[in-house]
Amino acid sequence: MLLIPFNCSIADEYDFNLPLSGNSIANDTLQYNVLKKIYRDAIKEYPACTDFKIKDTQIVHYPYDVVKKKDKYIKGYWKEIWTVNACNNAFQVPLTFIIHKNNTDFIIEK
Repeated sequence: MLLIPFNCSIADEYDFNLPLSGNSIANDTLQYNVLKKIYRDAIKEYPACTDFKIKDTQIVHYPYDVVKKKDKYIKGYWKEIWTVNACNNAFQVPLTFIIHKNNTDFIIEK
């Protein structure tokens, strides 16, 4: 398990053990970037908690509106739901991943 410190609120360690459990199709780099955002948001909701973990990842909608060029995806979307445990409080985070020519972005849905 790799614990990486952040400079936010009172929580100083988060679980970044990759790849995540479940069936996320995001690569490790993308998972790491999503985790940073999820954990930063979670500390706002659970300020006294320092125990954050992703318990599961599920694909809700497989890639769609996909464009592939020379065996590389350059456009498309997919949706996942990640289940987070914050000091024994579980909540779900709906995500949309957006494929671009040179990278993949994500949006945390509200």
